[in-house]
Amino acid sequence: MKRMRLNYNKALISILIILIFTLNGTIVNSDSFTEKLTEGIESNGGSTIILEEYTATWCQVCAEIDPEVKELASMHDERVALIALHPADGVDDLGNYASSKRINYLFNNSPIIQSPTFLLDGDIVLEGAEQINMLNSKIMQTQSKKSEFTTIFFSAKRINNSISFEMILDSESTGIANIMIIENKLISNNYVGDLEKFDNVLVDMISINLDNKSLISGTNDWFFIQNNSNNKTNILATYNIKGEINAENIGFLASHEIQNENTTSVLGAVKIFQGDTSNQDSSLFIPIFLIIFSLGVFASLGQLNSKSINDENE
Repeated sequence: MKRMRLNYNKALISILIILIFTLNGTIVNSDSFTEKLTEGIESNGGSTIILEEYTATWCQVCAEIDPEVKELASMHDERVALIALHPADGVDDLGNYASSKRINYLFNNSPIIQSPTFLLDGDIVLEGAEQINMLNSKIMQTQSKKSEFTTIFFSAKRINNSISFEMILDSESTGIANIMIIENKLISNNYVGDLEKFDNVLVDMISINLDNKSLISGTNDWFFIQNNSNNKTNILATYNIKGEINAENIGFLASHEIQNENTTSVLGAVKIFQGDTSNQDSSLFIPIFLIIFSLGVFASLGQLNSKSINDENE
């Protein structure tokens, strides 16, 4: 009987983990994103996987695999956030202060980085395009290992020429809190290959040291306040929209991270991205199927458990 209960508990935990990974993140239809942003958009989660690609407009092979990478990220929908990191090398005109700081942070100021290089939750998983077909399995492996994460409430609202963010962590956390702004449909003047417009480009971000409530990186366009109370960490941040950012093509990511011995670990992340919500609606089949399947599993285990008890009583 104890064995039956143990199997039952294992099944319950496994199904809850699956459902957590399936129902996470916020995708807003691109046609209504601007309107929704003025009303305010909220997202709850934490298990979103951050897929970051070190890329460049001058990288021929990056341009060739970019459609495949975007399709893969779209397939995982709200469970994966794709971020393109462009170097501020004087050649790539999509490189900027935020991407430069992020690249130095992830690669420990390494002077040589192969393009493309892919990272999942801060860990380098692929260098070069030769093994791009392995990226999906790497994502699945990362998801399977992420049974614990920081729960994050994240909201964004546009007020005139600024965007107000709220980020609430489920504990009085230590480490680093990030709010990233990404932009789609960016045009480069020095691109190589057939790719003229670039998506998911990191254009600005703020990084906050949660231990001493200080700014790690961020331009003068950012302002923030951090409060710790009721066993929660609350961050209010305001971003002043610059003229070169097209607010109709942006998205947001909030993350909680730590860095130990020059390695970065993402403890939790949640996103508010634009996308095709018809794909998201169709993907509801997965959680519905899982719920029905879990009910069947529970019923079967319950019947087996009852039968085992009756047999023992007899």
